[in-house]
Amino acid sequence: MSDFANEYERQRQENIRRNEEILQQLNIPDIVRSFKKPKPKPRPPKVKTQPIRHSLRLRGVKPDSSEGILSDLSMAKDSRKDYEVDKVQTNDVNFDSVPGGKEGLKAVRWRCRSLNLKTTEDWSSVKVTPERIYCISVHPSKDKILVSAGDKQGSLGFWDVNEINVNEYGNGECQTFMFDAHTKTITCSQYSPTDSNLLFTSSYDGSIRYLDLNQAKSIETFVSNEYTYTHFDMDSTGQIIYFSTNEGTVGVKDIRQPITVFNGYDLHDKKVGCISLNPIRPELMVTASLDRTMCLWDIRKLGSDCKVQEFTFTKSVTSAYWSPTGDKVVSTSYDDLMRVFYYNEERKLKERIQIPNNNQVGRWVTMFRATWNPNPNLHPHFIVGNMKRSADIYSAVTGELIGNMRDENLSAIPAVNAFHPKLNIIVSGNASGRMVVWQEKPKVTPIVLV
Repeated sequence: MSDFANEYERQRQENIRRNEEILQQLNIPDIVRSFKKPKPKPRPPKVKTQPIRHSLRLRGVKPDSSEGILSDLSMAKDSRKDYEVDKVQTNDVNFDSVPGGKEGLKAVRWRCRSLNLKTTEDWSSVKVTPERIYCISVHPSKDKILVSAGDKQGSLGFWDVNEINVNEYGNGECQTFMFDAHTKTITCSQYSPTDSNLLFTSSYDGSIRYLDLNQAKSIETFVSNEYTYTHFDMDSTGQIIYFSTNEGTVGVKDIRQPITVFNGYDLHDKKVGCISLNPIRPELMVTASLDRTMCLWDIRKLGSDCKVQEFTFTKSVTSAYWSPTGDKVVSTSYDDLMRVFYYNEERKLKERIQIPNNNQVGRWVTMFRATWNPNPNLHPHFIVGNMKRSADIYSAVTGELIGNMRDENLSAIPAVNAFHPKLNIIVSGNASGRMVVWQEKPKVTPIVLV
C-alpha cells in the first residue's frame, strides 16, 4: 500500500513540475504580476434627507393629539390647503332678504344636527347598483321615501327606504329593484317638474330616456349618434330639455318632436360637464366646462350673441348650479375651491364667497358636485362630498360650515349627495354602488303611567 502511495505522489509532483514549465514558456506569471488591482469606485457624498414619516401609532401619539405633527419637517404643507375661507361676517349680512332671516340659519344648523345615519343590526348601507354611482335623484313624495341612482354601466337602481322585507332566515332586507336603462354610464337623472312619475336620464350611450314608474317602462326621448351626453336640465313645463355633451355642444330638445330632432350650439371648446337653468329667470343658463370656464348665457339668443358672462378658472370646472331662489350659483372646480356667485341688479354674476374643498377625487371616485337644498323657503345651503368619508353642508350666505354628515359606519366616500325636496332627509352614494340615508330619528311619545 505504501509503495502505491509513493508512486502516486511521485506522479503528482511530476505533473506539477510539467505544468509550471508550460506556464513559464507562456509567460503567464509575468502577465499576472502586471495586473493592477482595480481602484474602488468613490462613494457618493451623503445627502441629508428629510425625516422619514411615521404614523401616529408608531410614534406613540394619540390620533386626536397634535403632538409631534408640527415638529415633523417631513409633513410638508399641501398648497391646496393654504386657502383661507372667504367668509362673509354674519354682522355684515342683511338677513332681511334671506329666507328665514337670521333665525333661518340657526334652524338649518339644527336640522343638520338632528340627522342620523339610517342603520339596522344587519346593514348601514344598501347595495343599489352594481357599479359606481354617478347621479342620485330623490322622489318628492312625503309618504314614500324613494331614492334612485344611476351607475357606470347604465343601471338605474331604486331603494324604497322605509320598506323592509323579512327573508326566510328572519333577517330584514331592504326593498330595492333595478332597471337596465342604458348601455353606458348614466350621467344625470331628474324627475319631471310636472309629473313625478317620470324620471329622465342621460347617458354616454347617446340617448336621453325617461322611466315611467307607473308602467315600469323605459322610453327613449332623444337619440343621437353624434354626441355623448354629460348632463341636462329641464324647463318648468317639463317639455324642453337643455343638454350638454362631451364635445362642448349644448343642445335644446323638445320632447314633443321626433326623437332625432334637436337644435345644437357649440358654446364651449371642450366638454361641458354641467348645465343649469335658472328656476326664477328662465332665460338664464349657466354651464361648467373642461375648458376651465363657467359661463352665463341668455338662452333667448342662442345661435347669436348669447354669452352674458364668462369666468375663467385655473382648473376645469366640474359643476355650476342655480339656487332654488334663482339669485345664487355655486360652482365646484378642480382648483379645490367652491365659489358662490350672487346675481345682482345689473343682471350679472359676482363672486362673493370662496370655500376650500379637496376635489382631487382620483380615478375611482365620482367627482364632487356641490348641490343645493331645493327647498326655497329654507336658508340657502348646499352639500358636497368630503375625502374624509363624510359630506359637508355650507351656508351660501356666510360661507360657514353648518353641518358635517359623518358616521363610523361609513366605509367609503359619499361622493354623490342630494337633499329630499320636502323632508329633512339627505341621500348619499359611493363608488361601490351603495347608498346611505340620513334622516331624523322618529319621535317617541313618552308613556305616562297613571
